[in-house]
Formats: sequence, structure tokens, C-alpha cells
Amino acid sequence: MQVVKEQIMRALTTKPSSLDQFKSKLQNLSYTEILKIRQSERMNQEDFQSRPILELKEKIQPEILELIKQQRLNRLVEGTCFRKLNSRRRQDKFWYCRLSPNHKVLHYGDLEESPQGEVPHDSLQDKLPVADIKAVVTGKDCPHMKEKGALKQNKLIPNYESLGDLMILGKFCHL
Repeated sequence: MQVVKEQIMRALTTKPSSLDQFKSKLQNLSYTEILKIRQSERMNQEDFQSRPILELKEKIQPEILELIKQQRLNRLVEGTCFRKLNSRRRQDKFWYCRLSPNHKVLHYGDLEESPQGEVPHDSLQDKLPVADIKAVVTGKDCPHMKEKGALKQNKLIPNYESLGDLMILGKFCHL
């Protein structure tokens, strides 16, 4: 029964445009053909689970994770332009947020129009020390998500109430 299911699934992945094409795909995927495909996939999977591959993966994983961390920090230092949402959900203004080169402060501020390239730190009026951020809440955990039912938004919450919440909402502007 599993072979029949696999025949059907593999035939459907080719997205046949007619029933005749579907039938011909099924005929090409005979029982022996499915067994050959399974054997080939098993062999490929075993290659990736071999001892030398696992040792190499273990050896380079810290370097890869460090590279990913550096790329993410570099992107934060570059900064990003966001569309500013008002109470009516209009997106006619912009704001920019970027991390300082020493990674200690988030600089952000309003912009009248989408910037061409990076925005200098000194032109961004507001600052938020990274040390004062007590939580980063994303997705369905954001309070405004529960209220509005929107999807995949982000929110940064500073440690002190006098500043209030810094909300980073919406899609990125293209720079």
C-alpha cells in the first residue's frame, strides 16, 4: 500500500496537466522503479550520515554559526528602513533603525521619504541602549498580534517604562 501511495505522490509532484499524463507517469513509476528510487535515496542519506561527514560537520559548525552571527550583526549595523503605520494603517511616512558599530545602541528616527543608502547615526534622533532591552517579542507573542490578528510582526521592549515600547512593525523598505 505504501508503494502505491508513493507512486501517486511522485506522479502528482510532476503536476500533470491531464489524466492521461498522470496515468503515464504512474506506469513509468512501477514497483521496481519505486524500489530503485528508495534504495538510491537511502544510499544518499547514508552518505550524509557517515562518520567523516559527521566529523566535518561538527568541526565547521562553530565557524558557520559565527559567520551567520557576524552577517546578522552587519545587517543590523547597516540599518533598515520601515514604513511607519499611523492609526489608520496608512504607510505614507518612514522611519529608520540601525545598530551602532560598537553594538551597544539602537539608533532610530522618523524620515520624510525612503532613504537612498544608509542613514548616518547622527541624523537619527532617538536612541535605545541594547542593554536596556529586556525582551524581543516576535510573531504571535506580540501583544498587538493578539489584538489585531496580524501576522509575523516584531516588537522590542525596553527595560524602563518612561520610554514606552519601541515597536518595529511592517515590511522593510527596499534600499
